[in-house]
Amino acid sequence: MSESDSDGEINSSDSSSELDVSGTRFNPLKALYSAKTKVPVNKAKLHDNVQTLESKQAILGGFDCPYDEDRIKQIRAATSKKKLPEPSGQPRRRFAPEQGPVQVQRPVRHRRNIFSRLEKGFEGPLAKLQEWMNQRTRVRIYTRKQKGVRGHISGIIELFDRHWNIAVSDVSESWRRRKYRYSENNFDPDAIGAPQDCSDRLRELGIVLPQPKARCDGKKYVICTRTLPQLLILGNQVVLVTPEPCESSVPQVVASEEKK
Repeated sequence: MSESDSDGEINSSDSSSELDVSGTRFNPLKALYSAKTKVPVNKAKLHDNVQTLESKQAILGGFDCPYDEDRIKQIRAATSKKKLPEPSGQPRRRFAPEQGPVQVQRPVRHRRNIFSRLEKGFEGPLAKLQEWMNQRTRVRIYTRKQKGVRGHISGIIELFDRHWNIAVSDVSESWRRRKYRYSENNFDPDAIGAPQDCSDRLRELGIVLPQPKARCDGKKYVICTRTLPQLLILGNQVVLVTPEPCESSVPQVVASEEKK
């Protein structure tokens, strides 16, 4: 026999001894990846890890006791804490009436709004505005445009706030604009598109737009006027608020200028 044959027999004997579970040279890592590993007991119970096996054997009394799954369930059922049944119906009161919970009625928080602010009153120019509102005095509100004054709005003040947002009723608006809008004429006609008639859609919604009236003011400007039942004016558009000048005061001013 040659030396190679003797070495092969030694290696084969060593590998078989490492795969023997009951042997002293057992190699678990090699047995895990080897295809020649033989399980001593084919009906052995599978566990996730060694710790699970140790915990179950500890319940049975150690590794000297035989493994029994039904016995483990019986021991766990006997030693587990029983859950109390849920109470049915309303819980009974165990306290005297004077020991019960005290119902506290929280005061209603006073929320500030525009009406409470008007009741409190304003100071300065807003106080004059409130006076005209209470007296139902017709006022004239001058509005601005990007550069300069756009026009004026006449009406009766219904509500306002500290930001000069004013709600006006019985409105008569007048503003001045160029007769020919050169900025619109400079646009590309294709970019603007054809105008669309929305009168049918507005009629379905019940919206009636006021028709402005225009009159010439020189060669370049037109004065437009329209009447509205009510209007909301933003505070950033307000320039000046004054009482509506009486018609009788206009000829007096003209007469005084003629005398001069």
